[in-house]
Amino acid sequence: MDRELNFERKISFEPLLISIFFGIVVAIIVYAIFPTMPIFALTGGILAFGIDSLVIFPKSLEKFYDYWSVDETGIYYSDYDTWSKQLLAIFWPAKKQLQRISFDQIKSFAIVDGKNVMNTQNPVGGELKYPLARKTHCLIVDTDNKNICLRCTWTNDESPVSENDIKSLISFLNSKM
Repeated sequence: MDRELNFERKISFEPLLISIFFGIVVAIIVYAIFPTMPIFALTGGILAFGIDSLVIFPKSLEKFYDYWSVDETGIYYSDYDTWSKQLLAIFWPAKKQLQRISFDQIKSFAIVDGKNVMNTQNPVGGELKYPLARKTHCLIVDTDNKNICLRCTWTNDESPVSENDIKSLISFLNSKM
């Protein structure tokens, strides 16, 4: 294989800019309601920015910015295991380094559709949130340390993943294992 396969979107400054914009909008709205109390507007804007960037975006980071790629040297993926890694990705996306799994660390892998993947974030399990408009596949990589679920919904150029992309991914991984 002379090229690498890329999936999902890379993290950018977009979440931080959205949080700043949301804080400014809330501050303007609060100032319009209480024009004699500008401290309310400032406090509301800071709270809105904080809630958006410290709570809302870290929870949805894997859903929107779960970039990963595979090439001759291994699988590279975005690791958002802890809250501090999520905050680093939001506030300093240029510093975000991809984690590497070499092919000799992989014990096994499987590609399943999104309906068959169990949701481990929910105590009662259940399927992942399955999009209605497109088919979702997940690459589940089993290593010595942990299982990693990498979604194959979009390619890096934001086009839906086709069956040919999945077939080429499977053939490439089988050739390396």
